[in-house]
Amino acid sequence: MPTGNARAVITEFTDALHARGQKEKSISQFIREDAEKYPIVELGKIPKTKPFIEWYERDNHVGGQDDPKKGKSINGLHEHKICNGEFWLNWKGKGYKTILDVLLNKPPYSENLITPDIKLNKVVTSIKWQLEDEDTKKPYVEVLCEDGTKFAAKTAVITVSIGVLKESHKQLFTPALPDVKVKSIDNLQLCVLDKIYIEFATQWWPSSPASFKIIWKEENKQEFSADEKWITEIYGLRTVEHHPKVLLAWIYGKGAEEMEGKSETEVEAGVNKLMDKVFSLNFEVSKIVSIKRSQWAKNKFVRGAYSYRSVATEELGGSASDLATPLEYNGTPVVYFAGEATSVEHHNAVHGAIETGREVADKIVKTLPRN
Repeated sequence: MPTGNARAVITEFTDALHARGQKEKSISQFIREDAEKYPIVELGKIPKTKPFIEWYERDNHVGGQDDPKKGKSINGLHEHKICNGEFWLNWKGKGYKTILDVLLNKPPYSENLITPDIKLNKVVTSIKWQLEDEDTKKPYVEVLCEDGTKFAAKTAVITVSIGVLKESHKQLFTPALPDVKVKSIDNLQLCVLDKIYIEFATQWWPSSPASFKIIWKEENKQEFSADEKWITEIYGLRTVEHHPKVLLAWIYGKGAEEMEGKSETEVEAGVNKLMDKVFSLNFEVSKIVSIKRSQWAKNKFVRGAYSYRSVATEELGGSASDLATPLEYNGTPVVYFAGEATSVEHHNAVHGAIETGREVADKIVKTLPRN
């Protein structure tokens, strides 16, 4: 069955589940356990086999295979909105820094460059958010850095990932965060999703753009050792616009974490074996020139790729809206939160992060005196 048709059918499944109000089930649970219980499902309409289900779970990063409470919730699926326009639109090899160039009015986007005061290598270790100026009696925030530097401000904006907050909020904030904020941090989950860019000597695939989906059968997995198991978690590859000799491989979950722990040499060897076992049967695969991979979970300043609403948020509480609510002292907002995890409709996306940052900036500007 074509991928698009399969997704359409599963969307029907999740719509049916949502209509019945079963919030306690994750998407993975529904697909694995409950799909056949509903009349919307027709026999033979979808290849409901284990390899296909595993591929779908990887391709949609549903989570919750070990703990259903950490799986993506049906409500979260319906809350998330897809933007109009071309999904794979890119900056022609110039990278995300182009967005910053636009925001800063950097030439050629404007003649008036806004020069930000950015301090690098300042690892924050403490945020005190219930302080009061002795003279003005107005609240302020004190930020302490690892190197001993202190900053004081009327307001602070926290944009770190939900993964960093999970790992450090207890040590970071004084006083401790309110319970409603902690529930959001605990129960919103963080997906581990990585990219592996593979540069080949020549383009060996028949057309561009092209996309490959890998559905792993158990007998195919047996060709890889326990140490190579991460390779069988790669679920798809696609071409990269403006880079005609490059394919982008996607890897998710535990497989992504295992890949992050490998050396560049080991990853390249793994990708070579993937090409040999999967693609060389039908294509004359050219030599790999280089690879470049992300390591989002390993990065202590990120700890994952993007957030999602879990089943735990349905039962125990917590939401993007609660996470976004500013901390107040004596009725004055002093600490704001932004980033993709605070976006109800556009979490998991760069535009969600930018959108929430602009919203917070607008709120802060409105509190400033007008001279």
